Amino acid sequence: MSIYSGLPENLRDALKRCDELVDDKQLDYLYDLYDPETGGFYFSISSRDAEEMTPFGEGTNDCHGILCAGGMVFPDWYKEKIGSWVREHQDESDGFFYEPLWGKITSGPRLHRDLTANVAILNRCGMQPKYPLPIERLEKNEKVETIPEYLSSEKALIDYMDSLDWSSKSIWATGQRLTVEVPIMKANGIFETAHRYVIEKQNKETGLWAEGLGWMNTNGSMKLTGFFTDAEHPYPNIEKMLGSVLELFKTGIAPQAPTWIWNPFVLIARAMETCSAENAEKYRTMLYDSGADIVNYAIDCAQKFRRADGGFASTGSRAIFRAQGYLFGYGLANESDTDGTMIAGHLMRLMIHKAFGITPPAVHYKDKADAFFERLKSKSPIRKILPRPEGPLTPKA
Repeated sequence: MSIYSGLPENLRDALKRCDELVDDKQLDYLYDLYDPETGGFYFSISSRDAEEMTPFGEGTNDCHGILCAGGMVFPDWYKEKIGSWVREHQDESDGFFYEPLWGKITSGPRLHRDLTANVAILNRCGMQPKYPLPIERLEKNEKVETIPEYLSSEKALIDYMDSLDWSSKSIWATGQRLTVEVPIMKANGIFETAHRYVIEKQNKETGLWAEGLGWMNTNGSMKLTGFFTDAEHPYPNIEKMLGSVLELFKTGIAPQAPTWIWNPFVLIARAMETCSAENAEKYRTMLYDSGADIVNYAIDCAQKFRRADGGFASTGSRAIFRAQGYLFGYGLANESDTDGTMIAGHLMRLMIHKAFGITPPAVHYKDKADAFFERLKSKSPIRKILPRPEGPLTPKA
């Protein structure tokens, strides 16, 4: 039986179009970003070519995600190489991972994103961290100096959440800042307090967060799904949210980044995972009438971020060169980056399907794995041909 059985014909055809977002050119692009010295991947071509720029965990994990989504299995030599490199980035004093590119002055969301990415790489390689992770230390009632004071008690957390900007212009940043700290909240026993607070902040008319209805509302709401992950913590007002997402796609307002297109589908998929199978099926039927339209629109928008180097850029005007204040590379207009390539390609394909309750088959990269990793194994060292990009490496530099 086809995975598309039971869907309207036009929706089936639209979902099959998602394969347009993944192709063999992305393998050539990832090869170009590979660093044979470390086993990591650079964030972009300009990052690869620039002095002082290095591979880092999150960009490398993005590339791994693309390869795994394509059905590849990593050979032992590569798992040993990349796993050993990543393990050396962990700090014994707090268990966090610090990238050579930025040093031990990172904080906030960057700190937690780097932790998540590097742990994911180690898990994929079947390797353990060198030292206990921050969560493990907190669970043993050990103090971790890097953990901010506002995560130490319910009162401190509420005061902190009160201080954040919950408006539409900042809801994505607020959502990201809070969601990456959910594991710390759970370890410190204050998650339920944060969960109730986030629910109270929801716009009950839209099923999203912040005022109005626009792309930033779905961006922020997707981030806040970190507080709604199971039947005990279901996404509130799902029907309102679905209506808002459909209305947003009808506006024709062009998204400015692949993440903006991807986020609504992630939001839908994650919300469905928190309700019963019966209710999830009922909610998905609400999408059928407009399903083909929103899928086709999403694919058409994603294609606008494609670049000649084989990947996708993270914005319509250029690749990312700086995020959360951290320097990644030059961010040239004609280049892709690993974040955009992962989001607009394999993750877009995956999450569009998951929003309709379908897990798509892996792209046919599995039979290309041996040849791809042999190319990586024999790649010559990177030769830097560009000066270091201008500007500070970190927000505090």
